[in-house]
Amino acid sequence: MKTILIIKTGAAGDIVRTTVLLNALQGEITWIADKKYHAILPAHHPHLKNIIAPADAVELLKEKKFDLTISLEENIECANLAITIPTNKIIGIYALQNEIKYTADSSGWFDMSLLSAKGSEYANRIKLENKLSFQYWLFNMLGLSFNKEEYCIYKNEIIRTNKKLVGIEKRAGDRWPNKLWGGYDSLIDKISNRGFEIKILSQRDSVKEYLDDIAECSYIISGDTLAMHAAIAYKKPCLAIFNCTSPSEIYDYGILKKIINPLLSQAFYKTEFNEQIINALGVNEVENVFNSLLD
Repeated sequence: MKTILIIKTGAAGDIVRTTVLLNALQGEITWIADKKYHAILPAHHPHLKNIIAPADAVELLKEKKFDLTISLEENIECANLAITIPTNKIIGIYALQNEIKYTADSSGWFDMSLLSAKGSEYANRIKLENKLSFQYWLFNMLGLSFNKEEYCIYKNEIIRTNKKLVGIEKRAGDRWPNKLWGGYDSLIDKISNRGFEIKILSQRDSVKEYLDDIAECSYIISGDTLAMHAAIAYKKPCLAIFNCTSPSEIYDYGILKKIINPLLSQAFYKTEFNEQIINALGVNEVENVFNSLLD
Protein backbone atom coordinates (compact mmCIF):
# COMPACT_ATOMS: atom_id res chain seq x y z
CA MET A 1 0.00 0.00 0.00
CA LYS A 2 1.26 3.49 -0.89
CA THR A 3 2.50 5.48 2.10
CA ILE A 4 1.86 9.23 2.17
CA LEU A 5 3.09 11.93 4.53
CA ILE A 6 1.14 15.19 4.81
CA ILE A 7 2.87 18.13 6.48
CA LYS A 8 0.22 20.69 7.38
CA THR A 9 0.60 21.85 10.94
CA GLY A 10 -1.79 24.86 11.14
CA ALA A 11 -3.73 27.10 11.11
CA ALA A 12 -6.90 25.32 12.15
CA GLY A 13 -9.00 26.42 9.18
CA ASP A 14 -6.21 25.51 6.77
CA ILE A 15 -6.02 22.03 8.26
CA VAL A 16 -9.77 21.60 7.83
CA ARG A 17 -9.69 22.49 4.15
CA THR A 18 -6.68 20.24 3.55
CA THR A 19 -8.66 17.25 4.86
CA VAL A 20 -10.19 16.93 1.38
CA LEU A 21 -7.09 14.86 0.69
CA LEU A 22 -8.40 12.14 3.00
CA ASN A 23 -11.27 11.65 0.59
CA ALA A 24 -9.07 11.69 -2.51
CA LEU A 25 -5.87 9.78 -1.74
CA GLN A 26 -5.55 6.02 -1.61
CA GLY A 27 -2.94 4.70 0.76
CA GLU A 28 -1.71 4.86 4.33
CA ILE A 29 -1.54 8.50 5.43
CA THR A 30 0.54 10.02 8.22
CA TRP A 31 -0.24 13.66 9.08
CA ILE A 32 2.12 16.04 10.85
CA ALA A 33 0.09 18.71 12.65
CA ASP A 34 0.50 20.93 15.69
CA LYS A 35 -0.63 18.96 18.72
CA LYS A 36 -3.38 21.44 19.61
CA TYR A 37 -5.02 20.70 16.24
CA HIS A 38 -4.81 16.90 16.31
CA ALA A 39 -8.41 16.69 17.47
CA ILE A 40 -9.63 18.37 14.27
CA LEU A 41 -8.70 15.30 12.26
CA PRO A 42 -11.07 12.32 12.29
CA ALA A 43 -10.34 9.74 14.96
CA HIS A 44 -11.31 6.85 12.69
CA HIS A 45 -10.57 7.01 9.00
CA PRO A 46 -9.58 4.12 6.74
CA HIS A 47 -6.55 5.94 5.32
CA LEU A 48 -5.38 8.16 8.21
CA LYS A 49 -3.08 5.95 10.26
CA ASN A 50 -0.98 8.38 12.32
CA ILE A 51 -1.15 11.99 13.53
CA ILE A 52 2.18 13.29 14.81
CA ALA A 53 3.40 16.57 16.29
CA PRO A 54 6.27 18.30 14.43
CA ALA A 55 8.61 17.97 17.43
CA ASP A 56 8.18 14.19 17.45
CA ALA A 57 8.19 13.56 13.73
CA VAL A 58 11.89 12.93 13.05
CA GLU A 59 12.27 10.47 15.92
CA LEU A 60 9.05 8.58 15.22
CA LEU A 61 9.48 8.42 11.46
CA LYS A 62 13.25 7.96 11.07
CA GLU A 63 12.88 4.24 10.28
CA LYS A 64 10.07 4.77 7.75
CA LYS A 65 10.33 5.75 4.10
CA PHE A 66 7.30 7.30 2.44
CA ASP A 67 6.30 6.97 -1.17
CA LEU A 68 5.14 10.60 -1.21
CA THR A 69 5.45 13.67 1.01
CA ILE A 70 2.91 16.47 0.52
CA SER A 71 4.51 19.45 2.23
CA LEU A 72 2.22 22.47 2.61
CA GLU A 73 3.52 24.49 5.57
CA GLU A 74 5.43 27.66 4.72
CA ASN A 75 8.05 27.67 7.46
CA ILE A 76 11.62 26.49 7.69
CA GLU A 77 10.97 23.92 10.41
CA CYS A 78 8.51 22.06 8.24
CA ALA A 79 10.58 22.60 5.11
CA ASN A 80 13.43 20.81 6.89
CA LEU A 81 11.10 18.02 7.99
CA ALA A 82 10.20 17.43 4.35
CA ILE A 83 13.82 16.70 3.44
CA THR A 84 14.74 14.93 6.69
CA ILE A 85 12.01 12.31 6.82
CA PRO A 86 12.84 9.67 4.18
CA THR A 87 10.61 9.86 1.11
CA ASN A 88 10.69 8.98 -2.57
CA LYS A 89 9.05 12.20 -3.71
CA ILE A 90 8.24 15.64 -2.31
CA ILE A 91 5.45 17.85 -3.60
CA GLY A 92 5.35 21.35 -2.15
CA ILE A 93 7.65 22.99 0.37
CA TYR A 94 11.19 21.82 1.08
CA ALA A 95 14.46 23.26 2.38
CA LEU A 96 17.56 23.81 0.30
CA GLN A 97 20.60 25.07 2.20
CA ASN A 98 18.22 26.23 4.94
CA GLU A 99 16.13 28.28 2.52
CA ILE A 100 12.48 27.54 1.77
CA LYS A 101 11.77 26.35 -1.76
CA TYR A 102 8.81 24.71 -3.47
CA THR A 103 8.55 22.11 -6.19
CA ALA A 104 7.62 23.00 -9.75
CA ASP A 105 4.42 20.95 -9.63
CA SER A 106 3.20 23.05 -6.68
CA SER A 107 4.08 26.41 -8.21
CA GLY A 108 0.51 27.25 -9.22
CA TRP A 109 -0.33 27.65 -5.55
CA PHE A 110 2.93 28.83 -4.03
CA ASP A 111 3.61 31.40 -6.76
CA MET A 112 0.74 33.29 -5.10
CA SER A 113 2.21 32.98 -1.61
CA LEU A 114 4.60 34.99 0.54
CA LEU A 115 7.29 32.59 -0.69
CA SER A 116 6.69 33.33 -4.36
CA ALA A 117 9.82 32.90 -6.44
CA LYS A 118 8.39 35.58 -8.74
CA GLY A 119 8.31 38.30 -6.09
CA SER A 120 5.67 39.80 -3.84
CA GLU A 121 4.26 42.21 -6.44
CA TYR A 122 3.54 39.37 -8.87
CA ALA A 123 2.20 37.12 -6.09
CA ASN A 124 -0.20 39.77 -4.77
CA ARG A 125 -1.50 40.56 -8.25
CA ILE A 126 -2.22 37.01 -9.33
CA LYS A 127 -3.69 36.10 -5.93
CA LEU A 128 -6.16 38.97 -6.27
CA GLU A 129 -6.94 37.90 -9.84
CA ASN A 130 -7.22 34.19 -8.97
CA LYS A 131 -10.71 32.71 -9.40
CA LEU A 132 -9.89 29.10 -8.54
CA SER A 133 -10.32 27.40 -5.17
CA PHE A 134 -7.64 26.14 -2.83
CA GLN A 135 -8.91 22.64 -3.54
CA TYR A 136 -8.34 23.14 -7.26
CA TRP A 137 -4.72 24.16 -6.70
CA LEU A 138 -4.11 21.44 -4.11
CA PHE A 139 -5.36 18.70 -6.40
CA ASN A 140 -3.58 20.27 -9.36
CA MET A 141 -0.19 19.95 -7.69
CA LEU A 142 -0.91 16.24 -7.23
CA GLY A 143 -1.95 15.77 -10.84
CA LEU A 144 -5.58 15.22 -9.81
CA SER A 145 -8.90 16.91 -10.56
CA PHE A 146 -11.02 18.30 -7.73
CA ASN A 147 -14.45 16.65 -7.86
CA LYS A 148 -16.17 18.30 -4.89
CA GLU A 149 -14.43 16.06 -2.36
CA GLU A 150 -15.67 17.13 1.06
CA TYR A 151 -13.89 18.10 4.26
CA CYS A 152 -13.30 15.20 6.64
CA ILE A 153 -12.99 16.22 10.30
CA TYR A 154 -13.89 15.17 13.84
CA LYS A 155 -17.61 15.04 14.50
CA ASN A 156 -19.42 14.29 17.75
CA GLU A 157 -22.37 12.14 16.70
CA ILE A 158 -24.13 12.79 20.02
CA ILE A 159 -24.63 16.50 19.27
CA ARG A 160 -28.12 17.40 18.08
CA THR A 161 -28.87 20.51 16.02
CA ASN A 162 -30.97 23.29 17.52
CA LYS A 163 -33.10 24.49 14.61
CA LYS A 164 -33.32 28.06 15.93
CA LEU A 165 -29.68 28.45 16.98
CA VAL A 166 -27.41 30.81 15.04
CA GLY A 167 -23.70 30.63 15.80
CA ILE A 168 -21.74 33.85 15.36
CA GLU A 169 -17.96 34.12 15.39
CA LYS A 170 -17.12 37.77 15.97
CA ARG A 171 -13.40 37.30 16.54
CA ALA A 172 -10.41 37.38 14.21
CA GLY A 173 -6.84 36.33 14.83
CA ASP A 174 -4.03 38.80 15.40
CA ARG A 175 -2.53 38.14 11.98
CA TRP A 176 -5.57 39.39 10.03
CA PRO A 177 -7.30 42.03 12.17
CA ASN A 178 -9.33 43.23 9.18
CA LYS A 179 -11.33 39.99 9.26
CA LEU A 180 -13.35 41.71 11.99
CA TRP A 181 -16.69 43.30 11.13
CA GLY A 182 -18.22 46.25 12.96
CA GLY A 183 -21.85 45.23 12.52
CA TYR A 184 -22.10 42.00 14.51
CA ASP A 185 -23.83 43.48 17.56
CA SER A 186 -26.50 45.21 15.48
CA LEU A 187 -27.02 42.04 13.44
CA ILE A 188 -27.40 40.01 16.63
CA ASP A 189 -30.13 42.37 17.83
CA LYS A 190 -31.98 42.04 14.52
CA ILE A 191 -31.79 38.26 14.41
CA SER A 192 -32.68 37.86 18.08
CA ASN A 193 -35.78 40.01 17.62
CA ARG A 194 -36.95 37.56 14.97
CA GLY A 195 -36.97 34.67 17.45
CA PHE A 196 -33.59 33.11 16.77
CA GLU A 197 -31.30 32.04 19.59
CA ILE A 198 -27.72 33.28 19.36
CA LYS A 199 -24.54 31.44 20.35
CA ILE A 200 -21.52 33.73 20.41
CA LEU A 201 -18.66 31.40 19.62
CA SER A 202 -15.80 31.82 22.07
CA GLN A 203 -12.53 30.31 23.24
CA ARG A 204 -12.99 26.80 24.61
CA ASP A 205 -10.71 24.49 26.53
CA SER A 206 -10.27 22.29 23.46
CA VAL A 207 -10.86 22.46 19.74
CA LYS A 208 -13.34 19.59 20.08
CA GLU A 209 -15.54 21.69 22.35
CA TYR A 210 -15.41 24.56 19.89
CA LEU A 211 -16.40 22.26 17.03
CA ASP A 212 -19.21 20.83 19.16
CA ASP A 213 -20.55 24.37 19.63
CA ILE A 214 -20.69 24.76 15.85
CA ALA A 215 -22.29 21.34 15.37
CA GLU A 216 -25.15 22.40 17.66
CA CYS A 217 -26.04 25.40 15.48
CA SER A 218 -28.29 25.45 12.43
CA TYR A 219 -26.57 28.47 10.86
CA ILE A 220 -23.13 30.07 11.17
CA ILE A 221 -22.14 33.69 10.54
CA SER A 222 -18.45 34.59 10.58
CA GLY A 223 -15.51 35.89 8.67
CA ASP A 224 -13.08 33.71 6.74
CA THR A 225 -12.26 31.62 9.82
CA LEU A 226 -12.27 28.13 11.31
CA ALA A 227 -15.98 28.57 12.09
CA MET A 228 -16.74 28.92 8.38
CA HIS A 229 -14.74 25.83 7.45
CA ALA A 230 -16.28 23.77 10.27
CA ALA A 231 -19.76 24.84 9.21
CA ILE A 232 -19.01 23.65 5.68
CA ALA A 233 -17.69 20.35 7.05
CA TYR A 234 -20.87 19.86 9.08
CA LYS A 235 -23.10 21.00 6.19
CA LYS A 236 -24.44 23.97 8.15
CA PRO A 237 -25.76 26.82 5.97
CA CYS A 238 -23.32 29.64 6.61
CA LEU A 239 -22.31 33.09 5.50
CA ALA A 240 -18.85 34.54 5.65
CA ILE A 241 -17.65 38.10 5.30
CA PHE A 242 -14.52 38.51 3.19
CA ASN A 243 -12.81 41.76 4.10
CA CYS A 244 -9.18 41.04 3.30
CA THR A 245 -8.75 37.46 2.10
CA SER A 246 -9.56 35.71 -1.17
CA PRO A 247 -13.20 34.63 -1.53
CA SER A 248 -12.35 32.66 -4.67
CA GLU A 249 -10.06 30.32 -2.78
CA ILE A 250 -12.97 29.09 -0.66
CA TYR A 251 -15.12 26.49 -2.38
CA ASP A 252 -18.71 26.95 -1.23
CA TYR A 253 -20.05 23.38 -1.64
CA GLY A 254 -23.49 24.94 -2.19
CA ILE A 255 -23.57 25.70 1.55
CA LEU A 256 -21.61 28.92 1.99
CA LYS A 257 -22.84 32.40 1.04
CA LYS A 258 -20.00 34.88 0.56
CA ILE A 259 -20.25 38.60 1.27
CA ILE A 260 -17.37 40.45 -0.33
CA ASN A 261 -16.29 43.76 1.12
CA PRO A 262 -16.40 46.52 -1.53
CA LEU A 263 -12.97 47.61 -0.30
CA LEU A 264 -11.46 44.13 -0.59
CA SER A 265 -8.80 45.17 -3.10
CA GLN A 266 -7.55 47.89 -0.73
CA ALA A 267 -7.31 45.52 2.23
CA PHE A 268 -6.18 42.38 0.40
CA TYR A 269 -3.95 40.45 2.80
CA LYS A 270 -3.00 43.66 4.60
CA THR A 271 -2.01 43.12 8.22
CA GLU A 272 -2.51 46.70 9.43
CA PHE A 273 -5.91 47.28 11.06
CA ASN A 274 -8.17 49.58 9.05
CA GLU A 275 -11.41 50.70 10.67
CA GLN A 276 -12.85 51.83 7.33
CA ILE A 277 -12.57 48.27 6.01
CA ILE A 278 -14.34 46.59 8.91
CA ASN A 279 -17.22 49.09 8.74
CA ALA A 280 -17.68 49.10 4.96
CA LEU A 281 -20.50 46.52 4.96
CA GLY A 282 -23.96 47.50 6.15
CA VAL A 283 -25.98 45.41 8.60
CA ASN A 284 -28.98 45.20 6.28
CA GLU A 285 -26.83 43.75 3.52
CA VAL A 286 -25.59 40.99 5.78
CA GLU A 287 -29.07 40.32 7.16
CA ASN A 288 -30.40 39.94 3.62
CA VAL A 289 -27.80 37.29 2.90
CA PHE A 290 -28.69 35.55 6.17
CA ASN A 291 -32.31 35.50 4.99
CA SER A 292 -31.19 33.64 1.87
CA LEU A 293 -29.69 30.93 4.08
CA LEU A 294 -33.13 30.24 5.51
CA ASP A 295 -34.36 29.20 2.08
